[in-house]
Amino acid sequence: MPPLKETSPLRRKLGIELRLLREAAKLTADEAAAALETSASTISRSETGKVNVHPRDVDAMLRLYGLTDDRKREALVAIARKSRERGWWHEFRSVVSTDLANYMSIEYGASSIRIFQTLLVPGLLQTKEYTRAVAAVFPRAHTPETVDQLMEIRLRRQEMLLHKPEPVPLHVVLDESVLHRPIGGAGVMRGQLVRLLELAHSEAVSLQILPYHVGAHIGLGGPFTLFGFAEPMDLDIVHVENHVNFILVDDEDDIRHYEIVFQRVQESALPEAESSALVQEIAEGL
Repeated sequence: MPPLKETSPLRRKLGIELRLLREAAKLTADEAAAALETSASTISRSETGKVNVHPRDVDAMLRLYGLTDDRKREALVAIARKSRERGWWHEFRSVVSTDLANYMSIEYGASSIRIFQTLLVPGLLQTKEYTRAVAAVFPRAHTPETVDQLMEIRLRRQEMLLHKPEPVPLHVVLDESVLHRPIGGAGVMRGQLVRLLELAHSEAVSLQILPYHVGAHIGLGGPFTLFGFAEPMDLDIVHVENHVNFILVDDEDDIRHYEIVFQRVQESALPEAESSALVQEIAEGL
């Protein structure tokens, strides 16, 4: 199988920093390439995050651009080193699409995750039975063997993000309709709701429900996920749900829009304790 082509947030951050430092040094891409004995296209691809840059090449660029802050230089070289590491999901490359690899690469590097979902329980919170019931709707896309492998991938994601000593903070707002859609039947759905309650009482997950009585709300545009990243990366990325394309948004104005949407649906949603009570009530009725 060919290597997965991931859109690494690490590479993107590194590229942005390299471009800003080159411009601050008042060097064109051609001038930098000539000084480093490489091509202008290599400089360009490095700055757009399309290729992995060797740590020693990053160090050479930073020295050429006159970066004297040793701490920042070491951080950027470390990013270059980290961005070259293969994700654990490469062992599943026969079933992992490039889109899924991109998503997991971003998810794995995030320091916070905010999810607004109107259709399904988010993958990180799903039970095995719920996941299998969803996969069964798409029999052409998933053979029993690929479902088993995708299940293992999802369980690893849950373990690595939610069950480690310092879990990634996960803030989830679910439309109430998600709780009433009986994916897999009443028994499967009851188990899923119980799982939501367990996670809602853990340190890793903050769960709120946007109730029906709110009526029209700003989140009617559809579900999305906001990934936040800590220093030295300092950027946000949005994943927007789509049946056909894997859409990643990194434009600052667009990200700000989604941040406002998430803030407002949070404000419209029930507080955490009341949300858990609603989940419990629906589970008991199944």
